[in-house]
Amino acid sequence: MDFSVHPSDLNRFENQWRGLQEYIIDKKLDGVELLIGYDSPSEEIPKEIIKSVHLPFWVTWLDVWRKGGAAANYYFPNVPAEQLQFCCGGENAGEMIATQKKLWEYASKLNPAHAVVHAAHVELEHAFTRDFTYKSTEVLASLAEMLNQTAQEFGNGEPPVPLAIENLWWPGLDFLFPAQADDFASRLEFSNWNLLLDTGHLMNTNIALRCEDEAIDFVLERVSRLSKDIQEKIKSLHLNLSLSGEYQTNQVMKGLPEGWAGLKDTDKYSTTRNHVLKIDQHLPFTSKRVKEIIYEIQPEIVIHEFITENMSEYSEKLDIQMNALR
Repeated sequence: MDFSVHPSDLNRFENQWRGLQEYIIDKKLDGVELLIGYDSPSEEIPKEIIKSVHLPFWVTWLDVWRKGGAAANYYFPNVPAEQLQFCCGGENAGEMIATQKKLWEYASKLNPAHAVVHAAHVELEHAFTRDFTYKSTEVLASLAEMLNQTAQEFGNGEPPVPLAIENLWWPGLDFLFPAQADDFASRLEFSNWNLLLDTGHLMNTNIALRCEDEAIDFVLERVSRLSKDIQEKIKSLHLNLSLSGEYQTNQVMKGLPEGWAGLKDTDKYSTTRNHVLKIDQHLPFTSKRVKEIIYEIQPEIVIHEFITENMSEYSEKLDIQMNALR
């Protein structure tokens, strides 16, 4: 199951980490994929339940990687220098590499099977308009540079934990064009990496999907188009359903929200976050056909990934999806 170190998750259990352990046993799960933060993981975290780690991710970072401080000031004008790591990793490429290195080291302390890295870049306005600044090829080329240079910070030129690179529906790794995935893989100069397929993210790329069977067929069809090398690199799944095509279609026609230009930066961020949550629904699969995805991918790890208000809602969605898998 997905979980995080954030108090909003931990406080769902009266006994916190012990409560989480009891929940895992009760639900017959193997453990959690833990979203960590920018501080060293707490010694209170029971390492035996950590099966994978999700690294913090930067939504808008590519211009900062290429242009440094000027871009950081443009995209994050009111953010103090010491807080830029939370937004884009730092003020320039050197700081971004240092932040990535720190996160990889934190993840390795928990001895997970992998650490998840998002492979995408989008600017807030473009989440609504889709008038993207960069193509997927540009995003992936720059991401490969960052990952390669960070790996070189380690003595053997390899990350201290396997990196699981995840698809999104923004420019980056989207699994829509097999040649792009092959090109990205060829740019990675280290071997300690694999791929993670988020089923909901892949579904978000197709606004014509309207039902679960169509969504399952779409995932199977797109995976079948990937090269055998890329298919074999997919070692894990974020398993969830997303059928937001109608919402996405309507939103693109509307463009930016009314009064966007007058919003404070924090309000723009929260508005965009709410918009993204409506796109990326994180629903449970109900159809037994979801097992076709499992059989096709043969993943080593399956992570049930939902967005919920409380553990009651989480349990309801988890039970639905686990029943579909039986």
